[in-house]
Amino acid sequence: MFRILLRGINMGNLKIGSMVKIIDQEDGMKDQIGAVVYFDEKREKILVRFGGVQQLYYALDQLKEY
Repeated sequence: MFRILLRGINMGNLKIGSMVKIIDQEDGMKDQIGAVVYFDEKREKILVRFGGVQQLYYALDQLKEY
């Protein structure tokens, strides 16, 4: 896997379509698996879609590649 940089902002090893697990134990979606669908460069947040309908923004350190 390779690191993706969008205008100098690090997305880690993730890219659009990557499957991720929520590792933030404080989050209501902890341990859920979703797909990366968008990266908000301005806010430096990654949009993750769960089950085709629900989507939430996360910081890179809240996610782990599945």
